[in-house]
Amino acid sequence: MLYLVPTPLGNLEDVTARSLRVLREVKAVYCEDTRRTRGLLTHFAIHTPALRYDERDARGIGRILERLRSGEDLALVSDSGLPVISDPGLRLVAAARREGLAVTALPGPTAAAAAVAGSGLPGDSFVFLGFLPRGPGKRRRLLEEAAGLERTVVLYESPFRIAGLLELVVAALGPGTPVALVRELSKLHEEWLCASAAEALASLRGRREILGEFVVVLRPQGALPAGAAAPGEDE
Repeated sequence: MLYLVPTPLGNLEDVTARSLRVLREVKAVYCEDTRRTRGLLTHFAIHTPALRYDERDARGIGRILERLRSGEDLALVSDSGLPVISDPGLRLVAAARREGLAVTALPGPTAAAAAVAGSGLPGDSFVFLGFLPRGPGKRRRLLEEAAGLERTVVLYESPFRIAGLLELVVAALGPGTPVALVRELSKLHEEWLCASAAEALASLRGRREILGEFVVVLRPQGALPAGAAAPGEDE
């Protein structure tokens, strides 16, 4: 069995009892960064070997598949959150599925879902875009296509490009577009900024430096249910 095990986004208290049990019981834990994963395992007194997983290493993936074929239980983790969701793991999972090997994913910390839940924007349905491509034309096209679905939109962005993303939202979707910026989710300096796109952009431009990864939740104005107030607005 291949177990996809979620790991904490920042707060170690978010790890589940089931995740810890699986990490203890499997034969090996495959991961992005062995030093980081060994630190997590050591913190919880887990002695399972941590081995590097490389999405580009076809031979390495083949060796993992061979272990699964032989009946071994293995775990795959990312540095934080759930593998495959804007993280490595797809090639291994897809290959295992093609061969009919057993795969399961454990529930646990996922930044996108947590951000939607706390954003104040509708969470009954949403579109997850992950990290947008760097090309400005592609970024705008994907954002406009997602907005056309009239759903809440969720994406990830780095501190180096967050201001540029908000500029794009203002230009493509309008300055009044409701957004929630969630920075350093579950970490010491967690921050929620819920405002219009223009107000959020002004707030970021007023900072000397911007640190930490962002989850961005936005709702095109035409997609807000009748009577719903955007974050930061008085109801």
